[in-house]
Amino acid sequence: MIDRLVAGSLAMAGMVLVSSEALAHPHVFVEPHVEIVGSSEGRFTAIRNVWRMDELFSSSVVVDFDKNANGVLDEDELDAVGETVRTSIAEWGFYTFAEVGSRDVALSPPEKMHTLFEDGQLIFFFEMPVAEEIDLTDQPVKVSNFDESFFVAFDFQSADNFQLVDLPAGCRKALNAPDEDEAAKAWMSSIAALGPDEAVPEGQADAFADVLATRLEVTCAPSS
Repeated sequence: MIDRLVAGSLAMAGMVLVSSEALAHPHVFVEPHVEIVGSSEGRFTAIRNVWRMDELFSSSVVVDFDKNANGVLDEDELDAVGETVRTSIAEWGFYTFAEVGSRDVALSPPEKMHTLFEDGQLIFFFEMPVAEEIDLTDQPVKVSNFDESFFVAFDFQSADNFQLVDLPAGCRKALNAPDEDEAAKAWMSSIAALGPDEAVPEGQADAFADVLATRLEVTCAPSS
């Protein structure tokens, strides 16, 4: 995650960039809050993310961006953190995904990543508009934050981590949290089935991350 969150100078707790195949566990932990924004007609219009970062990551950012060495991040320094993060995680889709059926929903990149520092933790918040017409009364949408490389862990505890905003009262949310043990067993079984001369298919780790991702499904009842 170091190159995706920084453009070089951030050491961020001594982390180094390694390939996704070599990553065994997350290095950055996020307490997420996701808002699924819509219209009164049941249109899906945007995703808003609020990410509270872990204290170790946050403290390392303070060290690297506190240019005047006053022990805190001033407004201009917070802006610099937000812009650095915004540009460096764009390659990974801002860890923000929406799906309709078996396809991804097109999302526009955020214009700005707002940044706060509160109680020893960095908080990022940003909005990604939906770049196509999605009517939730016709089809459900699944929304998630995840990092396919496992470098960043998004800790979704319950459906309360997700909020429906400006959508009709007939819209409902349901959390889909895969069983990690069962998913790992299925993935290991597929690897074990490979022949002695067969390599693990490219992108297999990404597919495993996708299977493990916690998603919220939003459905809206058609208007009568």
